[in-house]
Amino acid sequence: MTIRGKKVSLATQIFIAMILGTLAGLIVGKPITQFTFIGDVWLNCIKMIVVPMVVCTIVTGIISQNSSQALKRISTRIIAYYVLTTVLASIVGLLIANLLQPGHFANFTGMASQKITGTASITLASFIKGLFSTNMIKTFADGNIIQTLVIAIFIGVAILKMKNEEHKETMVKFFNSASSMVFSLIGMVMAASPIGVFFLMSDSFGKYGASIFTSMAVLLGTYYLACIVHVIFIYGFFLLAFAKVNPFKFIKDSAELWIYTISTCSFIASIPVNIKVAKEKYNVPDRISGFTIPLGSQMNSDGSVLLYSCVIVFISQMIGQDLSLAQLINIIFVSTIMSMGGGGIPGSGIVKLMVVVQAVGLPI
Repeated sequence: MTIRGKKVSLATQIFIAMILGTLAGLIVGKPITQFTFIGDVWLNCIKMIVVPMVVCTIVTGIISQNSSQALKRISTRIIAYYVLTTVLASIVGLLIANLLQPGHFANFTGMASQKITGTASITLASFIKGLFSTNMIKTFADGNIIQTLVIAIFIGVAILKMKNEEHKETMVKFFNSASSMVFSLIGMVMAASPIGVFFLMSDSFGKYGASIFTSMAVLLGTYYLACIVHVIFIYGFFLLAFAKVNPFKFIKDSAELWIYTISTCSFIASIPVNIKVAKEKYNVPDRISGFTIPLGSQMNSDGSVLLYSCVIVFISQMIGQDLSLAQLINIIFVSTIMSMGGGGIPGSGIVKLMVVVQAVGLPI
């Protein structure tokens, strides 16, 4: 896409599509929701290539390491970073929610409540057991990303340890070629991003109208503020301290990823964009990004943890029950564990939130 002879970046195109989709939804209203299928088709195309993309990026990321020791060093550091930022996200969420006290300002006028049915017993044992697939084909068919990650890690390490150099080289060439094909396919799908985003945004605002800006506005505002604080101060600290990168320049340079993720509301759909930005903007080697980014999509759900903290404080303030220090510590621990598991559970977001609320002893 070009305007007056100048090429418009994909990030700008997606941002324009978000604005136009929002306006179309507000102006046209519910009739425009009949065209939601166009946005759904686009998302389905992204989801279609997620499993082969995760397998290829993880495997190629592992087999490009010089040795198993190099892989161990990278994985140890990145997992420690993911866990640390997740814990800090929970603390940030609690601090911001206690500061703004959204539960004291919430307005439920005109809104109907709904009882949440179904329970989930997600223990450490069940979480660890759920990491390992009993049927590789079924895992791929179900789109269970966390099990796909584990399978891909096994395949990558197995190739790295192969004794027959000729066979090993054959497998390396196969996965490198498959990875090139997958990312070529991703490029085709990404080109249609503005169209898909337009119809997804118009559907949301066509269904709910301006009520999106009013109902539960205080809680939503608290959550988004917590996200901004986490990005600027927590991520910003790590960027300055270890990468010597200006946080605001980082946000600007990676705008394509932020806009894409916000518009699709999908961390899985954003993986290819994440890898693309890491490579093009920061020259991150494929052997690093191909391993750490798919892994982070399952282990580093800071946004979810921020939401858990904000909602729990919101509920406690609504019912007038102060949270004790023990409960606050429990929130941090349970939220961190829950954010890393349950990826294969349908509707896992509300289920995991329910588990965290129950763990603290608050009414669902």
